[in-house]
Amino acid sequence: MSDVICPKCGWKMRVGDWPFCGTGRDHQPAVHHVIGDDIPGGFVQENFGHEPEVFYSKKAMLKRAAELGLEQRVRHVDGDKHVSRWI
Repeated sequence: MSDVICPKCGWKMRVGDWPFCGTGRDHQPAVHHVIGDDIPGGFVQENFGHEPEVFYSKKAMLKRAAELGLEQRVRHVDGDKHVSRWI
């Protein structure tokens, strides 16, 4: 793959660099955030049964909840336009 050089400033761009010069972000690495599924160190779930269970990913915890016939509870927050107040 050939190098890409900025025609305005001559910067040799790398993969992930901001490609536009003169925008206030001159060729800084682009920032993209991805929320991972992993739970470093694990999460102890104490509400699935008599014994606590440890989960190392959100997907594994949701799968176990589905096996037990459980679902997440939705709570109302004042000002929430999606969930009405139940009481």
